[in-house]
Amino acid sequence: MLLTSCFTSPLRRWVAGLLAGLAACATQAAPLVIAVGDSTLFAPMQLAAQEGYFAAEGLEVQVIGCVNGRRCLKHLTDGEAQVATVADTPLVFALHAGHRFDIIATFGSSARDASLIARTDRGISKPADLAGKRIGVVRGTSAHYFTNVFLLVNGVPRDSVNLVFIDPNRGGDPLLRGEVDAAGLYRPAGPHTLEQLGAKGVQLPTLRPYTVMVNLVAQPGLSQDTLLRLLKATRRGVALINDQPARAHELLAARWKVDVRNAASQLDGYDFRLGLDQNLLSTLEAESRWAIREGLVEGRTVPDYLELMRVEPLRALDPRAMTIIK
Repeated sequence: MLLTSCFTSPLRRWVAGLLAGLAACATQAAPLVIAVGDSTLFAPMQLAAQEGYFAAEGLEVQVIGCVNGRRCLKHLTDGEAQVATVADTPLVFALHAGHRFDIIATFGSSARDASLIARTDRGISKPADLAGKRIGVVRGTSAHYFTNVFLLVNGVPRDSVNLVFIDPNRGGDPLLRGEVDAAGLYRPAGPHTLEQLGAKGVQLPTLRPYTVMVNLVAQPGLSQDTLLRLLKATRRGVALINDQPARAHELLAARWKVDVRNAASQLDGYDFRLGLDQNLLSTLEAESRWAIREGLVEGRTVPDYLELMRVEPLRALDPRAMTIIK
């Protein structure tokens, strides 16, 4: 069927057409498959796809939408995508599971992406009230690690709570239905759930937030030219949010099926910029130690995350964006 789609010659020139068709099929480059998360954190890449920035940089791409960064990364490790957008925590779980990938760049961060939402009708109004309660998290995500940091810095013993792993496709539904008493949720599920709970919901304050970093990762072996073009398209998506916020809000509002004010509110607290920062290395190492301590991963050794950093494409694009020394 694939060969037939390449044929254009009349039947009487079948043999010549077959040879020409085979040659054409052999030279057609497969599109670059990019898995892009649907949540707020991945907004620059959503805009890059929506506004044709990949094509403008000479890349033919196929975009796969995914419920979160962990699912995006699975598309990559399963061989279904060559590039994925993913926050820091899923990288830790994937690497401990034996997967290999290149970290190309970070394109955003936020200390306000995740929040701890609780039900006041379960007697929760402050962090200390979480003791003895069920807290829902999506396993292996930034919200999972955020919840760990939240408990630690607010003096709530980890063994005093019951962590319940929830389905990412359900968003805040387990909390709304009372299946859990509180939940660590990333945007937009967190704000949406809090709004739906009304007087029965509260966002618990934290003494120190956790800053999530969202990254571009790629299968090993992609060419320098491809990755450089990818970074240029990503930079254009970042610039659209930072330099033309009104237009970006309108585009994202249409994509997310919300009004413009809601879209602007969702983006509040995010710092979108392209770089490779030493903080990413420190965060990944800290998350590895946490995952090992909690028995969430195999092995007792923190991986060499610096070895995963493929710094050459970003260094070629903008050496000032690099603070990692490699």
